[in-house]
Amino acid sequence: MFRISSDLKTLIGERNRALGAVRAAQRQAMRHLVLVAAQREAGGLEHCLRVGAISALLARMLGKSETWCDMLCEAAAAHDIGNVAVPDAILYRQGPLTAHEWAVVRDHPIAGAKLLDSAHSPIQQMAAQIALNHHEKWDGSGYPARRRGANIPSAARIVAVADFVDSLAIEAHGRAGVDEERIFTLLRLASGAQFDPRVVRAMCVLRPRLAQIRALAAESRSAFPGADEACSWWRQIELPMPLTVRGSARQSTAASDRRG
Repeated sequence: MFRISSDLKTLIGERNRALGAVRAAQRQAMRHLVLVAAQREAGGLEHCLRVGAISALLARMLGKSETWCDMLCEAAAAHDIGNVAVPDAILYRQGPLTAHEWAVVRDHPIAGAKLLDSAHSPIQQMAAQIALNHHEKWDGSGYPARRRGANIPSAARIVAVADFVDSLAIEAHGRAGVDEERIFTLLRLASGAQFDPRVVRAMCVLRPRLAQIRALAAESRSAFPGADEACSWWRQIELPMPLTVRGSARQSTAASDRRG
């Protein structure tokens, strides 16, 4: 019995090491896809890293587990991988697009999902879900499927806000970056129409951390796609109080005020 137990422990250990190696390979493959996506992004790799970190922090504030947030950080960085299917003449066009060109752009979420959805890796499956849905809108007016509200996967709803805030600040394609105050004015105006209101509230609370996120993304760029530390730096950022806790605190204060 002792030998059987020992052999079983050895087998379990070998299995766990094999699974760990597979997960590490899957994460490394995902990071190389991020490098591909970064070549087609106006903000390059740092934009991809910032979107990943902002998304992870928003998700943590909204009550998601740290493990889920780690996955989201890596998956969100490849949100626009579908841009590889958009011709340069359209992707980098400074003026208005024609109806045909706009139709090509609107197909890039589908192209991105097709690149990712055949994988068995949970991270790549999440990335496929994000790629397909991050241009959907809360009110159902987005693309490619006009999904509405909670029918849009939560990961995509979070990434949509993170990408909006970071993208507008980037100077690209002959367009000056938008100042932060204006970005958050536009974000609040789009709450309940383009974006999930809960995610918008979380983003407004997270706003004071944006400078730190930008600094850490710049530092992490040179290490990417290396060790895990290059992808988990978002944990260094001190989170504001989670929204669920903030809401409970406000309710308790209001109840106390009424009693007083």
